[in-house]
Amino acid sequence: MIIPEEFQAVVLAAGKGSRMLEITSGQQPKCLLPVGPKPLIWYTLNKLAASGFTEVILIVLENQKAEIQNAIDKATETDSLDITIDYVSILEDKEDLGTAESLRMKEVHEKLKSDVLVVSCDLITDVNLTGILNTFRKHSASVVSLMFPTTSGDTVVAPGPKSKHKPEKDLVGVDEQTSRLVFLASASDFESNVSLPMSLFRKHTNIKMYSSLIDSHVYVLKNWVIQYLKSQDNFTSIKGELIPYIVKKQLSKPPKYAQTDISVVNTNDKNDIFSFAKEDNLELLIRDTSAYNDHIGDLKSTYNSDLIRCYICIAPKGSIGVRVNTLQSYWAINGKIHDFWSKISGDKEIVKKNPKATILSNQIDDKCIIWEGAKLSEKTSFKNAIIGTNSMVNSFSRVFNSIVMNNVVIKENVALENCIVCDSAIIESGSKLKNCIIGNRHLVPEKSEHTNELLTEAMMHF
Repeated sequence: MIIPEEFQAVVLAAGKGSRMLEITSGQQPKCLLPVGPKPLIWYTLNKLAASGFTEVILIVLENQKAEIQNAIDKATETDSLDITIDYVSILEDKEDLGTAESLRMKEVHEKLKSDVLVVSCDLITDVNLTGILNTFRKHSASVVSLMFPTTSGDTVVAPGPKSKHKPEKDLVGVDEQTSRLVFLASASDFESNVSLPMSLFRKHTNIKMYSSLIDSHVYVLKNWVIQYLKSQDNFTSIKGELIPYIVKKQLSKPPKYAQTDISVVNTNDKNDIFSFAKEDNLELLIRDTSAYNDHIGDLKSTYNSDLIRCYICIAPKGSIGVRVNTLQSYWAINGKIHDFWSKISGDKEIVKKNPKATILSNQIDDKCIIWEGAKLSEKTSFKNAIIGTNSMVNSFSRVFNSIVMNNVVIKENVALENCIVCDSAIIESGSKLKNCIIGNRHLVPEKSEHTNELLTEAMMHF
């Protein structure tokens, strides 16, 4: 008999980066964007490995699978993560699948035999995931969500045209006594006032409402939630639809059949959520005979006898928690990568100059990161720059405070300052660019001068 793992990890890496098309258009996999010395996906895989996971299901687009697999293999050559990756591909005609739809795919659903930890490929954090798993274990929860408090500080100004970045806000209601997640909705769903049912306050008397928490896209889900999701075809998003629905159903009273041992197939409605939310009889017996209670001040039973229980873990203040899903967050994390590296990597050594790079320049400061295959000619200058795989910078050029991605060619006498240069772009000689984004495969003509511009044809298609 094969005993299933307690948890299975699923990493969502099939997103197109629709909030950062300036740098992901042109078939650039978002999960491979360079962040310091590693592709973005590495940070999620490293965090899972550090949390004890030895296997992970990685959902990717079929037309990006080979590129992603090759990049991960290279990224882990020097620091093996000791984690086995099971790639599941989404075909081109299904590229627009939402996160919930991805979990519902037959190729994914059939693999999920245990409770599931779902993580987005764009998360960079120093938070130990063991804490969220332990919360799930302690309460035999249906759902546990990890959220980060917003950090105060100066607004990051990314390269490109000046634009106002308005981050999404959620309204999050938490029972402070029990850490139950009792309300979750997007702030945009309400014009001014938010009405909460009295039944919510009767059951949870210590509710605190937050409007400044950042959803990490880290969720622990009971396996019955996966089975329920499979039976429903109306959920497209985990965060926007599935989790808020389950949080709301905590207030509902289950039908009588859901409190018995009747088989699901004999219920009046086998697709009702409570026909999936069943608990083990031994677990119920232990709880009934235990002195443990999750709340004080009343004589109500533990968990108010709720079959569905949702919880929240709020990361401690000072924690690093970044969703790299916007241009601003991408620019910001690269600007702080040296400060954060030790915490987010687990004290791994940072490789600033890949031994397989050809470096003839003697003007490279200690904040530069040079990737494999890069070629830096003599009489070039670099400050706080990332130079990606197989990119070339020719003589008399300087790159300051910029991100140069893969297979980029920078000709002679080019000056780059506060720029992002995407894959396979070519910048001809004598060009001067400041605060610009140069798109995938874009050609910048000789002696061009641009400031605060987005230089790409690809965006015209969106």
